[in-house]
Amino acid sequence: MQLLQSKNKIIKRKDLIDTLRNKVGIQHGDTICIHSSLLHLGTPLLPKDMFLKTIIESFYDAVGKKGTMIMPTFTYSFCKNQVYNKLQSKSTMGALSEFFRTQENVTRTNDPIFSFAIKGERKQYFLKNTTSCFGENSVYDMLAKENGKIILFGTEESGYTFSHFIEEKIQVPYRYYKTFSGKIIDENNQSYNRDIKYYVRDTSKNKSKLLLYNQIALLQLTNNFKKITFANSHIISINAKQWLDDFSSLIQKDYYILVRELI
Repeated sequence: MQLLQSKNKIIKRKDLIDTLRNKVGIQHGDTICIHSSLLHLGTPLLPKDMFLKTIIESFYDAVGKKGTMIMPTFTYSFCKNQVYNKLQSKSTMGALSEFFRTQENVTRTNDPIFSFAIKGERKQYFLKNTTSCFGENSVYDMLAKENGKIILFGTEESGYTFSHFIEEKIQVPYRYYKTFSGKIIDENNQSYNRDIKYYVRDTSKNKSKLLLYNQIALLQLTNNFKKITFANSHIISINAKQWLDDFSSLIQKDYYILVRELI
């Protein structure tokens, strides 16, 4: 099946599966969290829904029946004083994420700010309620404990939210807990009020914003940034546990290593 055209080359479904398995290194039984951007891959050769479905099925083929597939479906609902409706609130994380959350046997987490859609063998493991967006039992916490992989599909410029989980775990001094409140409507159309903490950055401090290229440079330095050319873009694989361990060590030596310019 022809999937997309990249410059003068036709990329087929089997090319994507081969890349995921044999180059990116995704194995049967893996737990993967996919951050995606499809804009730079090339020109789709299938209708939109079939194109998105084919990409998702290719990832399914890579992880197999024993694997688990996760995608961020962040809504920032409580930050915007909006109701978080698990079935209706749209993902802000791109077309693939939005399509994935609506598919059969996909369950969405209860987080009204940073939700994830999940399908697979270990799904229930990631559906625990948390008191903080990136705290204990959050999806990223579980992903590290499961030795999962974070996959950046079609992008090198986004998908590094995992660092916020590490910042909270280490309690960096340029962030603080802020409580957000609002209403959640669950999959049974039942509504309830909820509070959740988010370890937000202190904008009054000059050095409080994560610098993208600091994260990439440090991931490369720790040999945890497997980058494979695919179509007009890339697929990147990062081991979640190693990301946590390496960055925790680096931050404890220099609390501002992620937010100041590296020389």
